[in-house]
Amino acid sequence: MTIYRQQFYLYSRKIEDMGLQLRITFNDTDHTYQIINSKLIDQYTTELELMLDGEKVGLLKDKDRGWVQKDGDSTIDPGLVLALGRSVSLRLRM
Repeated sequence: MTIYRQQFYLYSRKIEDMGLQLRITFNDTDHTYQIINSKLIDQYTTELELMLDGEKVGLLKDKDRGWVQKDGDSTIDPGLVLALGRSVSLRLRM
């Protein structure tokens, strides 16, 4: 990995750790989410905690490297869960 990519990679992690509100549009609906993991996120991360539109959502990476919702009280669209996982993965270069 080049020095520039390393710096960008570390910079992107710091932004996410500060609690920056991120946006995603799914089925013509805008959603805001925030990553609330307390651990460092890297390419081996298999579990994420997000605050989606003010509601806590847990995501797990399944064996096929796709994202699914962790068992919880609320159920959101599986397509939105997959889109959220991909969005985080792309932002953090997972």
